[in-house]
Amino acid sequence: MIQEHNKKYESGEVSYAMKVTQFADMTQQEFLDLLKTQGKADRPRNALEFDSTGIETKTAIDWRKKGAVTAVKNQGQCGSCWAFSAVGSIEGQLFLKNKTLIDLSVQELVDCATGKYENLGCKGGFMDNAFEYVMDHGIQSDESYPYEAIASECKRKGYAVKIKSFVDLKDEKEVTAAVFTASKGPVSAAIDASTMPFYSHGIVDKRSRCSSLLKDLDHGVLIVGYGSEDGVDYWIVKNSWGADWGEHGYVRIKRNVNACGIALYNSYPVL
Repeated sequence: MIQEHNKKYESGEVSYAMKVTQFADMTQQEFLDLLKTQGKADRPRNALEFDSTGIETKTAIDWRKKGAVTAVKNQGQCGSCWAFSAVGSIEGQLFLKNKTLIDLSVQELVDCATGKYENLGCKGGFMDNAFEYVMDHGIQSDESYPYEAIASECKRKGYAVKIKSFVDLKDEKEVTAAVFTASKGPVSAAIDASTMPFYSHGIVDKRSRCSSLLKDLDHGVLIVGYGSEDGVDYWIVKNSWGADWGEHGYVRIKRNVNACGIALYNSYPVL
């Protein structure tokens, strides 16, 4: 399958290449079981609206180069992508506020942001719901509450940072403005990642057969910038499948066409 796909990539029939990854020994269903984030039609009522008045975006930005993005992590066999996405967005906001980049605790969200927050630990969750938890309780550092890739008993004790609220974005134009703006930084997003287990490099577009429907969103990621290559605009997306996957842990997804549903469920926290 991979060789056949890469022949199509070389001939220009598809827009990205494939390689053997850690998912090669999984069945399709086992891989899908790791994709536990969903888009929700009923977003939280306490989310703020984005104000794009006066924002003029440029052709490219990469928050990695500005020091606002921590190293790529690996969620392992736990469906915790939603927590990695939310934590990455908070880490970026914390850096923008005080120029300190620290790894925050994904494990705390997996263990503690359950119950009334409607997340299910390693069985899935929602970034907005994670933000609501951090509004109420704050979040510790990864050093004090390290990642274990399994759901366990909540061990909440103090916090490294607390957020005031979060902003939901309604379309791809707002996402572009938010990612570009110096006070906003990386943005959480949900995508349909069901066709991406063997992604190697290139720009994923609708030819990948990923869905652009809200009901098919299944994976939480972090948009850390955008750019253009050979006239094709793309998002720079941080994943949580380890640095050996994709482009050193990242995937580029075509921008301005809602490829893989990337513009349907986006938000960022407010510190």
